[in-house]
Amino acid sequence: MQTEDFKKLLFKTAFCVMACDGNIDESEIEEMKKIDSTTTYFNDIDLSIELDKLISDLKNKNVKIVKNLFDSLRENTLSISQELLILEITLRIINADNIFDENEVRFLNLIRSKLDVADKIISERFGKISYLKNLNYEEIQINESYLINEINITNIKNWEDVNLT
Repeated sequence: MQTEDFKKLLFKTAFCVMACDGNIDESEIEEMKKIDSTTTYFNDIDLSIELDKLISDLKNKNVKIVKNLFDSLRENTLSISQELLILEITLRIINADNIFDENEVRFLNLIRSKLDVADKIISERFGKISYLKNLNYEEIQINESYLINEINITNIKNWEDVNLT
């Protein structure tokens, strides 16, 4: 996958993780800022444009934005490094507020089901993660919104206040 496209996919992953529990916590935003300032993960993409697009997609498509993310993960050929970055971003955002919401855990496991990286490599990179399941890729289908509850954007703080720069 091309670098710029991957960075957008990585950002979309982070956004969906933040939004999947219906509450974007300030600590999740701070973690995104930290990732942006201390890594090259999002270099060369305009986060404000990407954020505006994702917010619009969330308002118009709701849970379909998550399904689209999962489809992208499965349809694109990602390197092991890229797959580990997807997991790293997901884990960092989930752990940012120290609240392990059921939707976030479900989201992580659904992401995992779309990646080809071996469980052993994940374990070596991140250690034992009690809420990360070893899933058969064919067991999970993302056709029903009950897998990720509807994202209630009215519970999310004023989007204009979400500033990642």
